[in-house]
Amino acid sequence: MRRSEKVWLGTGTLLGVTIAVLGYNFRQYLPSWAGSRPVASEPASPAAAPAEDTAPAADSASSVELTEEEQRSIGVETVQVKRQTIRREIIAPGRVAEPETGISAISARINGRIDKLFLNVTGENVNRGQPVALIYSPEVVSGMEEYTLALENRQRLSASQEPQAITGADELVRASRRRLELWGLTAQQIDNWATASGDTIHITTYSPVSGVVSRRNVTEGQYVKEGDVLYTVTDLSTVWVQADIFESDIPLVRTGQDATITSQALAGAALRGTISFLLPAVDAQTRTMSARIQVSNRQMRLRPGMFVQVSFETPIGINVIAVPRPAVIDAGKEKVVYVARENVFEKRSIEALAAGDEYYAVTKGIEAGERVVTHGNFMIDSQTRLAGNITGLFGGSKAFGTETAPAQPAGAKYAVTLRQEPSAPKVGSDGVFRVTVTDPDRKPVSDAQVQVTLVMPAMPAMGMGEMRSSINLAWNGSEYLGRGSIAMAGPWNVTVEARRGGQLLAVYRTRFNAQ
Repeated sequence: MRRSEKVWLGTGTLLGVTIAVLGYNFRQYLPSWAGSRPVASEPASPAAAPAEDTAPAADSASSVELTEEEQRSIGVETVQVKRQTIRREIIAPGRVAEPETGISAISARINGRIDKLFLNVTGENVNRGQPVALIYSPEVVSGMEEYTLALENRQRLSASQEPQAITGADELVRASRRRLELWGLTAQQIDNWATASGDTIHITTYSPVSGVVSRRNVTEGQYVKEGDVLYTVTDLSTVWVQADIFESDIPLVRTGQDATITSQALAGAALRGTISFLLPAVDAQTRTMSARIQVSNRQMRLRPGMFVQVSFETPIGINVIAVPRPAVIDAGKEKVVYVARENVFEKRSIEALAAGDEYYAVTKGIEAGERVVTHGNFMIDSQTRLAGNITGLFGGSKAFGTETAPAQPAGAKYAVTLRQEPSAPKVGSDGVFRVTVTDPDRKPVSDAQVQVTLVMPAMPAMGMGEMRSSINLAWNGSEYLGRGSIAMAGPWNVTVEARRGGQLLAVYRTRFNAQ
């Protein structure tokens, strides 16, 4: 054998021993499932059949019966399944950005020199109609001179006998004045120049919007041309929040959907917004899609560049059967729940359409009104598997023996009850088994042959075969009595059979965990 083969063989051996120890410890961890409760047994099958098949398959492989004390010991809790709307909350990281639709430019309306700037710092607030700059322009001076000449010409032609000359003079005055007004001169500036020429004329530039100065492009003394941008102003009364939606959540978001924005800067408060746009592409590195959310920000609580958390709530099912998430055991290939009926817990496989934050939307396997286990279901599942012949853990051992039961008389309904002392058997000490058998009229049967069979399923991982022992009980005047010793700690399957003349009257099954 090569060295590598020896290494692999040693590793496999160590792994097998580890699995065996864990399996044994798991068996020891299970609570004591007392078999002393006097629950009526099932009658034996009329036809000859193996003993383990005389009960419904659900009782041996997919259900378990627990006393109230046992349920309290593992904290069993149940809730009623109802129809309701199931919602799911999507949480995504986000960042505040300037709204592209709120960005405006303040531009020069004429060529000239900037003699005065009223806004000198980026970040300053500016209101609509507020003066932001004074520009001296030689073109304005020429225009004012043309306007003055037009006024003088109209005055000179006012006494003319030519109506066309007078009309032309009036049109020239109106055109030259309109030109000055389009440059931004006020009526007072124009009239003052006309009456006292020679004063320096400045064009005042006003802000067309309210907002925050996000960029200043000029300085005093700088020459600008018509159309040059002096300032960039951003209206932050409404901001954008760019949320990164994970690829798996993309089908759950849509435009027009409400969103909630939270941040440490909001001191516990939350702002509401609406998705206005979903980017059509997914980022190749982060595998997220950006969702644009418009948020009102009149109090300036959000600032561009801030990191926030965005949550969306979307319905994934309306008037559907809702099963609480803690009630569902995801076994990989299937999802199962345990349905509670009095003290019996039945394993059910379900089909879930989708999962919300608190519930699964179930389409098959359970109906509204039934009760499911929400706490303690994993322990119930473990016990069901121990009693239900899991070949992966216990090999091929059967749960309750392999004998063939003789047929019983047709129509007979006998019952068996079992009490054991102590209720949680101790390894190495004798336990007392007390059995009563009653006929269809509920009268005691004293002439039956009663046998108790104890079976511990095989554990191939530990190299252990099936362990089995039988105890014959004798009639003591009021019940059948017998003693037996438990050879090993762990879960044991118990079968009580009552026969008369070779015919099986009744069978009772239970299980306990020896300590």
